Amino acid sequence: MNTAIVTLSGKLEELGLSFMAASLESFLADQSRSENTLLERLTDLVDLEYIPRRERAARTRLKISGMPQYKTLDDFDLSWLKGGLSKAKLEELSTLMFVERKENIFLLGPSGVGKTHLLLGLGTKACNNGFSAYYISCHDLVEQLVRAKEQNRLKRKLDWLRKPHVLLVDEVGYEPLTAEQAHVFFQLVNARYETGSIIMTNNKSFSKWAELMSDEAVATAMLDRLLHHSHTLSLQADSYRMKGRLKVGAVGFA
Repeated sequence: MNTAIVTLSGKLEELGLSFMAASLESFLADQSRSENTLLERLTDLVDLEYIPRRERAARTRLKISGMPQYKTLDDFDLSWLKGGLSKAKLEELSTLMFVERKENIFLLGPSGVGKTHLLLGLGTKACNNGFSAYYISCHDLVEQLVRAKEQNRLKRKLDWLRKPHVLLVDEVGYEPLTAEQAHVFFQLVNARYETGSIIMTNNKSFSKWAELMSDEAVATAMLDRLLHHSHTLSLQADSYRMKGRLKVGAVGFA
């Protein structure tokens, strides 16, 4: 290897530009760039470091997000839905402008219509585009908040849950909350109000939230904050999990 290249590679390594250092010799040997402008060649050189770093950072964000599965929006079969989400709306959400604007998303509907797939797909998209996300079920969330309150650590827990750009709360409405659980849940919603996005899957209509939260005042105050800047998608479909079985006639109806 040329001495000058070795020296430059060593300096790049010292600066922490390891990807650029490792690829420097092959980059300089690539004659296909000779007709490019200086700006284009510099862009290509910087991309040797930028692209792997961005991919590595995205993998780290996905790993610490707590998402139980890797789901993408591209894998979501929009044609299965009978209503509640148009192609144009899905494309709008895919831009992640809702994250920039700190808007919330409600994914409503019965079990099996793809709510969790969309929640995870949006979380994955966010992680791959420089945003942090954190997934947790509603049951685990309220249990952790109540435990933190009992241990006088609620403020610290709420501060931690404010940090992700997107908080993914799955399975809201599957179990009614006690008054204490509803109260700490409200404190979380209040802490994140206009500071970060929340995406929720929910199988209960908003008219049922007073019953769900065991307190009409808490439910009203919570919805007031959640719905102020939000997108509500009421998904309509047969159970997505039964889709394959229905196609082959494995499920019969009387």
